[in-house]
Amino acid sequence: MPMETYTLVITEDDDRSGLMGDVYTDDGTIAESVFLDYDDYGLRADGDADPDERRRETTADVTTLNLDVARDDGSFQLRLLGDGSRELLTERVGDDEWRLSAE
Repeated sequence: MPMETYTLVITEDDDRSGLMGDVYTDDGTIAESVFLDYDDYGLRADGDADPDERRRETTADVTTLNLDVARDDGSFQLRLLGDGSRELLTERVGDDEWRLSAE
């Protein structure tokens, strides 16, 4: 396979109830997607302002993609994996940065 650029875009949904992670290919197709409902993690969004979306790009020659999510001390980590366990990029989203607090 030829090298392709993948763009991870992290945003909140319109009602600030969760975090969305979408991985786009060069042609704008969504290759992977995940939605994290804050309720599932005992969190809520404070205030009305949406945090700025995050965009990260990587170029790779892979046949499969997986968007892995982990929760640790006060943050979500989204890891884009290629061909099983090859880490292509990691983005951390902190609760403080996104104005999230425990319910």
